[in-house]
Amino acid sequence: MPKKSKPGPNIRGWVQERIIFLALIIFLVGASAYIAAGKLFSPDSIWLHPVKEFSLLLSLIGVVSVGYEVFLRELTFREYKQALQEIVNPDGVRLGIKRVFKNRSELGQSVSFEELFGKTNHEIFIGGTSLLSISTSSRELLKEKVLAGVTVRLLLMNPESPVVELITKQGGGKPTLLNEIKTSLLLLQKVYYEIDTEPGYPHRGKLIVHTYDTIPSHSFISLDRNEPHGLIIADIGPYLGRNTARPSMLVTKKKHGIYDYWLEMSDIMWVDSRPVDFKSSEPWETRTKTLVFTSGPNTEYHDPETDTWRPAAICQMDKNWKSIKGSQWVWIRDSVTLEEAKTGSQNKFRLKFHLPARRERPVIRADLLVRSDDTCHITVNDVGLKQEYGGADYPDAFLVDIDKFIRAGENVIYFEVINFAKPDAQSPEDNPTGLVFRLHIDYNE
Repeated sequence: MPKKSKPGPNIRGWVQERIIFLALIIFLVGASAYIAAGKLFSPDSIWLHPVKEFSLLLSLIGVVSVGYEVFLRELTFREYKQALQEIVNPDGVRLGIKRVFKNRSELGQSVSFEELFGKTNHEIFIGGTSLLSISTSSRELLKEKVLAGVTVRLLLMNPESPVVELITKQGGGKPTLLNEIKTSLLLLQKVYYEIDTEPGYPHRGKLIVHTYDTIPSHSFISLDRNEPHGLIIADIGPYLGRNTARPSMLVTKKKHGIYDYWLEMSDIMWVDSRPVDFKSSEPWETRTKTLVFTSGPNTEYHDPETDTWRPAAICQMDKNWKSIKGSQWVWIRDSVTLEEAKTGSQNKFRLKFHLPARRERPVIRADLLVRSDDTCHITVNDVGLKQEYGGADYPDAFLVDIDKFIRAGENVIYFEVINFAKPDAQSPEDNPTGLVFRLHIDYNE
């Protein structure tokens, strides 16, 4: 892993802090001299008024200098920066392209749903294949926005579409996409009921979910699309059932830009879609129940000093790591220390969950997707799995079939994450570690 260069000293900040300090000193000296002049000189002295006027002038210079450094200079730098960006990247600025991301992982590290949705006041419109990331990690956030009066429109593929079957065949017969879509629909139905039964909130918005049958032209997130501050994040290229990373672009409203193009493409997908009837008990004709658990703040790690389990932390991703849809990389902290990077580490994590079933063998399917760095050992309800699981940078995550180990009632899955020592590490970034997983369970009550 290449060593990352350390950032150089912030000369501009160093100078600016000292200029502001000097300006404050000038102000204080002038103000003090103005006050002291009346005590040092008699009212009839010829020096009284010149000294007071000079002191007043000195204090005003200090005030103006502070104001300039704090407000005007920062504003000027921003204007210069914007002008330089338009010179360096004129085509992108002209089209309203604020930023381009090479893949979903880079997008997720740079832009958070909390930040995006928090600034939205009227409408959130999201389209994609399964929307599993939205329905798992952002479901509570969407619920809050709907209750606050925001209309949320979600568009995903129809699980009964022939296209889904075709993509399944291209993927070697694994029904991964189909299961993701059904899981999203089940989770979104639960959110729909929670919103519908939540007391109060007279000005709540709406949660509207549609499905479509064709290959999506692109995936997108559209926020306050008809407002001046409207924003769209769109994938470049359609989803074809492959693991090839697709770049994304963040587009803002710009006259003669491409914002309207992405709006039109999204509207075409919406017009050709059909609404999902969440009031129906089985809108996608399934008799099974589904549970989905993902790595994140609900994951726990074992603290050996206190012999207790504590909430895991979202950790910093290495640039080469790949994620798992709907899940977050976790560790005991957000980053290793330099000592841990050199000597390695070994930590235990766990996922506890309750399977609400009455049958002795209720599980139809239990698929565990997992990645780790460097490797991990997995134990399911006291049954240790023999294989080691790593693959942080593999194209595909490890898929572990654990249905025969899951039972009705309480279940526990342990992950023992091992990070190998790297004695020549120069910084924590030279030897990061972490764990990411998603558990999908289909069962009969």
